Amino acid sequence: MGRMKWLWGEHPEEFHPERWFNEEDVFQQGSSFKFTAFQTSPRIRLGKEFAYRQMKIFSAILTSSFIFKLSDEQTAGNYKVMLYSAL
Repeated sequence: MGRMKWLWGEHPEEFHPERWFNEEDVFQQGSSFKFTAFQTSPRIRLGKEFAYRQMKIFSAILTSSFIFKLSDEQTAGNYKVMLYSAL
């Protein structure tokens, strides 16, 4: 399922973050059934929470290790500082 064009669009094997944004460039929560590792099982919550925690830790390491700049420094950047946590 991770490489199906009908599910992920053209070039499913490449990372395209715009897949998760709507027309107004706002993050759009997708169906959890797209991610086969988290569909159904007795370990669904354990694996999903562990993966989310790993993403948060990795994001924290990245943001503390690098200085991020806009490619066009004349443009004002708009961002929200937040971490998503599934309940």
